[in-house]
Amino acid sequence: MKTYPLFALIEDRPCLVVGGGAVGERKVQDLLAAGARVTVVSRELTPGLAALAAQGKIQFIRGEFAASHLEGMTLVVGATDDQEVNRQVSAAAKNRGLLVNIVDAPELCTFIVPAQVRRGPLTLAISTGGASPALARQIREELEGRFGPDYGRYLRVLQAVRDRVLARRRGNPENMRLFKALIDSPLQEAVAREDKPRALAILEKNLGEILAAEDLAAALDQAWEEEEERG
Repeated sequence: MKTYPLFALIEDRPCLVVGGGAVGERKVQDLLAAGARVTVVSRELTPGLAALAAQGKIQFIRGEFAASHLEGMTLVVGATDDQEVNRQVSAAAKNRGLLVNIVDAPELCTFIVPAQVRRGPLTLAISTGGASPALARQIREELEGRFGPDYGRYLRVLQAVRDRVLARRRGNPENMRLFKALIDSPLQEAVAREDKPRALAILEKNLGEILAAEDLAAALDQAWEEEEERG
């Protein structure tokens, strides 16, 4: 199967999941993690989905799927155990030019969902084009070991200092060299060890000629605070 890899920007976009079982719940959680506004159509919901609906985090439409449920949607997922319903979801979505994924039925999809590793802003996606989902899972597990949870905070540090450098001298030809030197430095190791003083010293060594020490400390504090808020 030939595919064109992309990352869909669906934050605050309406997305539909047809099916309220365990598979549907996993799909809903993935969509919520991407910031989507999710509607679920199903006769019943898992306890987890029911809790999300009660909290107002998803919209729940009880009953059978109808093509009218696609009105205004950006992306559609079919996750029922009824293949006829899944085919109806696929056909109706394709007729409207919508992105549609039918779980375990690539022939009914206009996109497939790869195996993923998420570490804060970092997302690693693995696909074998449907040839071997088992291999995709194995590679995902290997990457989970290679890129630990600390990479979320590490990337937030990089973003915080990058934003400040670009605000000071956007378009400077030396910026790329500085950013490359930073990722070649021991910064990731310091962040992984939660050694904030060492991380600050590394930032000062690499960026001290551009940003004041207090600016770098503020960038570091920002990344640490964002991590705590997410935790």
